[in-house]
Amino acid sequence: MKILFAVDGSPQSLSALETLVKSFAYFRDIPALTLLYVHPPLPYKGAVATVGRDVVERYYDEETEAALAGAREALTAGGIPFEVDKSVGNPAEEIVKKAEGGKFQMIAMGTRGHTALANLVMGSVATGVVARSRLPVLLLK
Repeated sequence: MKILFAVDGSPQSLSALETLVKSFAYFRDIPALTLLYVHPPLPYKGAVATVGRDVVERYYDEETEAALAGAREALTAGGIPFEVDKSVGNPAEEIVKKAEGGKFQMIAMGTRGHTALANLVMGSVATGVVARSRLPVLLLK
């Protein structure tokens, strides 16, 4: 089984990953796990023109590596093999696009524990993924 796990760098995301890894005991073979971090695009479209493409790309890379650090460390310490994928864009759209394009069987991700009202007002990456995905989505708290 190929699982795409969406990471956002939060403690909730790391906790969800730990819960997912514990469930690997139920599988005959350890699933192929890919961590995905999607950085939202900078809100200022002129940023590249102002500071340069290299600066913006370095910013994305540094932020992405910081968000992935805890998950990488936990999986490496547990001896769990994994791959990493990175993207910039709308997180919900990119997660679904990567999952379907990469022929994954499932998307897994943590939730931030917002109420239904907060999701309605503010939106939620998890809600967006569930709404867009044709693949099974496992939400872990």
